[in-house]
Amino acid sequence: MRLGVSGKILIAYAALAVVFVGSSALTFRYTHRTRARVVASQALFDVQLELDAAWRKLNQFPRQSTRRPDPTRPLLFSQADEGLKTAMAAIATYQQDAPTLPRAPDFDHFTAQLRGLRVELGQALTKLGAYEASDKEIERRTFETDLANLTVKLDGLKKTMGRERRRIANELRVDEEAARNMAMLLVLGGVVVAVGVAVSMVRTLRPLRVLRQQAREVAGGRYDRRLGVASRDEIGELSREFDAMASALQEREHRLIQSERLATIGRMASQIAHEIRNPLASIGLNAELLGDEFPDGEARRLVASIAAEVDRLSEITESYLRFVRLPQSKRESEDLGALLASVTAFTRAELERAGVRVTLDVAPNLPDVWGGESQLRQALLNLVRNAMEAMPEGGALRLRLSQTHQGDLELRVSDTGPGIPEAVMTKIFDPFFTTKEKGTGLGLALVQQIVVEHGGRVQVHSNNTGTTFVVTLPAHTRP
Repeated sequence: MRLGVSGKILIAYAALAVVFVGSSALTFRYTHRTRARVVASQALFDVQLELDAAWRKLNQFPRQSTRRPDPTRPLLFSQADEGLKTAMAAIATYQQDAPTLPRAPDFDHFTAQLRGLRVELGQALTKLGAYEASDKEIERRTFETDLANLTVKLDGLKKTMGRERRRIANELRVDEEAARNMAMLLVLGGVVVAVGVAVSMVRTLRPLRVLRQQAREVAGGRYDRRLGVASRDEIGELSREFDAMASALQEREHRLIQSERLATIGRMASQIAHEIRNPLASIGLNAELLGDEFPDGEARRLVASIAAEVDRLSEITESYLRFVRLPQSKRESEDLGALLASVTAFTRAELERAGVRVTLDVAPNLPDVWGGESQLRQALLNLVRNAMEAMPEGGALRLRLSQTHQGDLELRVSDTGPGIPEAVMTKIFDPFFTTKEKGTGLGLALVQQIVVEHGGRVQVHSNNTGTTFVVTLPAHTRP
C-alpha cells in the first residue's frame, strides 16, 4: 500500500497520541484508585479512633467491690455510646459519596456490628442500676463479664479495621509499584515511538535537502546529476519529476548547443557553397565543352570523369544549402498515414531493386498532425532510404504507424541490417557525420531537424539484428 508523507505524519502523530492517551488513562485510573483507597483508609481511621475512645471509656469503668452508686459510671457508658454513634455517622458519610473501589471494606458489616454493640451497651447501662443495688455476687460478676465481653468486641472490631487499613496500605504500595512500572514502560515506549518518528521523518525528509542541493547544481548547469530516490511517497514523486526535468533540460541544452553549432556550420557552409557553386558550374560547363573537342579515347574519358566529380561536388553543395536553408512550407493538418503510404509507393521500385521487402502497417482512425507536407515527406523519405542503405544485401523493412497512450502518433521504422555500433550511436544525428563512402552526413540530421521543428522527437534502438527509428509527433485534432 502506498503511504504518502501526510500518511506517515498522521501515523506518527497517532502513535504519539496513543502513548499520551495511554499514559493519561493509566494516570487517571491509578489516581482514582489511590484516592478511593485513601478515602476508605481515612474513614477506617476515623471509625477506629472512635472505637478506641469508646474502648478506653469502658476500660475506665471502676470495678471496686463497693456497691454505692457512682455518677461517673453512666457517663462513661454514655460517652462510649456517643463514640459508637459518631463512628456510625462517619461510615454513613463515607458511604454517601465514597468513590468506587475494588475490594472495598465491608462498611455495612461494620455498621451492623456497631449497631449491635450499641444495643449491648444500652443493655449494660440498664443493668448498671441492678448491679449497683444488688448484693449478690453472681449478678455482679455477670455484669462485669458482660462488660468485659463488650470491651473485647470493641477491641476486636478495632483490630479488624486496623487490618483493613493495613490491607489498603499494602494495595496502595502494590498500585504504586505497578503504576511506576507501567509509567516506565510508557515512557520507554514513548521514547521508542519518538525516536522512530524522528528517524522516519529524517529519512522521509532527507531527499528534500538533497533536492535543494541538486536544484542549485542544476541551476549552475550540471544537468547530469540525478537524485535516484526510490520512495513511493510525494517526495519520491517530486524527486522523479525533478530528475525528469533535469533530463529534459539536459536534452534541451544539448539541442540548443547543437542548434547553435548547426547555425554556425550552416553559415560557414552557406558561404563556402556560395563561393564554390559558381566556379564549380563553370568548371563543369567547360569540362563538357572540352570533352566535345576530344575524340573517343583516354582524354575524353578523363574529361568525363572530371565532369562527374564536379557534378557530385555540386550535389553535395546543394545538399548543404538545402540543409542550411530548410524551406518553411505551409503548415496544415496532414494525414501522416497517407504521406507514409505515398512515400512507400514512391520508393517501392527502388527498394525492390535493393532486395528489400517492405511492410506497411498503419493503425485505423489515426488523428492528423500539424505540419508541412514537403518537410514531412522529406523526413520520411530520408528514413526509408537510410534503412535501405543499412541493408546492402537486402532484408526486410517494416513501417508501423500507431497512436500512443498519450495521444501522440508514433512511427517505427525497423530494418534487419547489422545494427549501429555503440561507438557511433551518439553521433548519428550530428551533421556531416557519416559511415558511408559517398554519404553527406545530412540525412538523419535533416530528419531530426524537421521532427523537432514539428514538436516531436526521434529515438533510435539498435542491436546486431537490426535498427528501429522511433519518430513521435503530436496529434492535431481537426476542428
